[in-house]
Amino acid sequence: MKLAHLALPLCLLAGACSGEDARAAAKETVDTAKSVIADFQSAAKEKLADAKTAIEELRQKAQQAAQEHKPELEALARDLEQQRQELVTKLGQLKDESAEKLAAARRDLEPKLAELKQKAHEALERLKQ
Repeated sequence: MKLAHLALPLCLLAGACSGEDARAAAKETVDTAKSVIADFQSAAKEKLADAKTAIEELRQKAQQAAQEHKPELEALARDLEQQRQELVTKLGQLKDESAEKLAAARRDLEPKLAELKQKAHEALERLKQ
Protein backbone atom coordinates (compact mmCIF):
# COMPACT_ATOMS: atom_id res chain seq x y z
CA MET A 1 0.00 0.00 0.00
CA LYS A 2 2.84 2.41 0.77
CA LEU A 3 4.30 2.12 -2.73
CA ALA A 4 0.95 2.76 -4.34
CA HIS A 5 0.41 5.65 -1.94
CA LEU A 6 3.71 7.19 -3.04
CA ALA A 7 3.18 6.60 -6.75
CA LEU A 8 0.65 9.38 -7.25
CA PRO A 9 2.65 12.25 -5.70
CA LEU A 10 5.88 11.14 -7.38
CA CYS A 11 4.14 10.79 -10.69
CA LEU A 12 2.58 14.23 -10.44
CA LEU A 13 5.78 15.92 -9.24
CA ALA A 14 7.91 14.41 -11.95
CA GLY A 15 5.39 15.30 -14.62
CA ALA A 16 6.03 11.87 -16.09
CA CYS A 17 2.42 10.75 -15.92
CA SER A 18 -0.58 11.78 -17.86
CA GLY A 19 -3.78 12.72 -16.07
CA GLU A 20 -5.06 9.25 -16.87
CA ASP A 21 -2.04 7.63 -15.23
CA ALA A 22 -2.51 9.83 -12.18
CA ARG A 23 -6.20 8.86 -11.92
CA ALA A 24 -5.28 5.19 -12.28
CA ALA A 25 -2.66 5.50 -9.53
CA ALA A 26 -5.14 7.32 -7.28
CA LYS A 27 -7.81 4.68 -7.92
CA GLU A 28 -5.33 1.92 -7.16
CA THR A 29 -4.38 3.63 -3.89
CA VAL A 30 -8.01 4.03 -2.86
CA ASP A 31 -8.85 0.45 -3.81
CA THR A 32 -5.87 -0.87 -1.85
CA ALA A 33 -6.83 1.19 1.19
CA LYS A 34 -10.43 -0.02 1.01
CA SER A 35 -9.25 -3.61 0.77
CA VAL A 36 -6.95 -3.27 3.78
CA ILE A 37 -9.73 -1.63 5.79
CA ALA A 38 -12.24 -4.30 4.82
CA ASP A 39 -9.79 -7.07 5.75
CA PHE A 40 -9.11 -5.46 9.14
CA GLN A 41 -12.79 -4.94 9.87
CA SER A 42 -13.57 -8.52 8.93
CA ALA A 43 -10.79 -9.90 11.14
CA ALA A 44 -11.84 -7.61 14.00
CA LYS A 45 -15.47 -8.70 13.74
CA GLU A 46 -14.38 -12.34 13.80
CA LYS A 47 -12.27 -11.78 16.93
CA LEU A 48 -15.14 -9.92 18.60
CA ALA A 49 -17.52 -12.78 17.77
CA ASP A 50 -15.04 -15.29 19.26
CA ALA A 51 -14.76 -13.16 22.39
CA LYS A 52 -18.55 -12.92 22.65
CA THR A 53 -18.86 -16.70 22.46
CA ALA A 54 -16.20 -17.12 25.15
CA ILE A 55 -17.92 -14.54 27.37
CA GLU A 56 -21.27 -16.30 26.97
CA GLU A 57 -19.64 -19.60 27.88
CA LEU A 58 -18.05 -17.94 30.91
CA ARG A 59 -21.47 -16.68 32.01
CA GLN A 60 -22.91 -20.20 31.71
CA LYS A 61 -20.02 -21.61 33.73
CA ALA A 62 -20.55 -18.88 36.35
CA GLN A 63 -24.17 -19.97 36.78
CA GLN A 64 -23.04 -23.55 37.37
CA ALA A 65 -20.07 -22.63 39.58
CA ALA A 66 -19.96 -23.00 43.32
CA GLN A 67 -21.61 -20.11 45.15
CA GLU A 68 -18.26 -18.80 46.41
CA HIS A 69 -16.93 -18.36 42.83
CA LYS A 70 -20.08 -16.98 41.20
CA PRO A 71 -19.56 -13.27 42.02
CA GLU A 72 -15.97 -13.33 40.76
CA LEU A 73 -16.89 -15.10 37.50
CA GLU A 74 -19.92 -12.89 36.90
CA ALA A 75 -17.81 -9.76 37.47
CA LEU A 76 -15.17 -11.07 35.06
CA ALA A 77 -17.83 -11.75 32.42
CA ARG A 78 -19.25 -8.22 32.88
CA ASP A 79 -15.79 -6.65 32.58
CA LEU A 80 -14.97 -8.61 29.45
CA GLU A 81 -18.33 -7.75 27.89
CA GLN A 82 -17.78 -4.06 28.65
CA GLN A 83 -14.36 -4.21 26.95
CA ARG A 84 -15.91 -6.00 23.98
CA GLN A 85 -18.65 -3.37 23.66
CA GLU A 86 -16.06 -0.56 23.74
CA LEU A 87 -14.18 -2.23 20.89
CA VAL A 88 -17.41 -2.73 18.92
CA THR A 89 -18.13 1.00 19.30
CA LYS A 90 -14.63 2.00 18.21
CA LEU A 91 -14.81 -0.31 15.21
CA GLY A 92 -18.15 1.20 14.21
CA GLN A 93 -16.68 4.70 14.35
CA LEU A 94 -13.98 3.83 11.82
CA LYS A 95 -16.28 3.65 8.82
CA ASP A 96 -15.79 7.26 7.74
CA GLU A 97 -12.20 7.87 8.80
CA SER A 98 -9.21 8.73 6.62
CA ALA A 99 -6.58 6.14 5.76
CA GLU A 100 -4.12 7.60 8.28
CA LYS A 101 -6.67 7.52 11.10
CA LEU A 102 -7.69 4.01 10.14
CA ALA A 103 -4.08 2.84 10.25
CA ALA A 104 -3.63 4.41 13.68
CA ALA A 105 -6.88 2.88 14.92
CA ARG A 106 -5.84 -0.49 13.56
CA ARG A 107 -2.55 -0.32 15.48
CA ASP A 108 -4.52 0.60 18.60
CA LEU A 109 -7.34 -1.92 18.25
CA GLU A 110 -5.47 -5.06 17.14
CA PRO A 111 -3.67 -5.63 20.46
CA LYS A 112 -6.84 -4.82 22.39
CA LEU A 113 -8.82 -7.34 20.36
CA ALA A 114 -6.16 -9.98 20.92
CA GLU A 115 -6.02 -9.19 24.64
CA LEU A 116 -9.80 -9.45 25.01
CA LYS A 117 -9.89 -12.78 23.22
CA GLN A 118 -6.97 -14.08 25.30
CA LYS A 119 -8.52 -12.99 28.62
CA ALA A 120 -11.84 -14.63 27.78
CA HIS A 121 -10.17 -17.89 26.79
CA GLU A 122 -7.86 -17.85 29.81
CA ALA A 123 -10.86 -17.43 32.09
CA LEU A 124 -12.51 -20.45 30.48
CA GLU A 125 -9.33 -22.49 30.78
CA ARG A 126 -9.09 -21.68 34.50
CA LEU A 127 -12.63 -22.97 34.93
CA LYS A 128 -11.78 -26.25 33.24
CA GLN A 129 -8.96 -26.94 35.69
